[in-house]
Amino acid sequence: MLKFNQGVDKILSVLTAIALIVMMLHVVAHALLRYFFNSPIYGTNEIVAYWYLPMIALLGIPAAQLQKEHITVSLVIERMSHGTAAFFKVFAFTLSALVSIGFAWFGFEEALENMEMGSTAGVTDIITWPVYFLVPLVFVVLAILFIVDIIVTLRTGDPEIDLLTGEHAEHDIEETVI
Repeated sequence: MLKFNQGVDKILSVLTAIALIVMMLHVVAHALLRYFFNSPIYGTNEIVAYWYLPMIALLGIPAAQLQKEHITVSLVIERMSHGTAAFFKVFAFTLSALVSIGFAWFGFEEALENMEMGSTAGVTDIITWPVYFLVPLVFVVLAILFIVDIIVTLRTGDPEIDLLTGEHAEHDIEETVI
């Protein structure tokens, strides 16, 4: 399971990095062409807003789940026994997986609707409907990651297991006793 998680993490990181680099090159080329040759790249703002940014933002959601980087409030969980904390984590992961499946379902319906309409970016003729299919794809991946979290938590009994290393997750913020 760790190999699966590491593979998904690598794919998400590479895709996000490619989208970010291509977006930067596109914007710089647009600015240089506009400044020096008075000939900007057509639709750059729409391409950035409807293609690059959704890719970067959406691919970051499952990547953050894999790396345990989502914001968590652990005040209560830290004071529980491992068994009780694991129970509540499994409950939260189950609820999160169901919500993710719901987002994927409704996102898929929206993507199909936009595909049928031939959705474009505002008044331009730049197509945007393919990007809408990224929403259900990302949320299906996220639901799978929550299911993997459930399986790992049930197998190990450790609610804070890192899915990339298989070890207990370390938190960046140091705890202080008041």
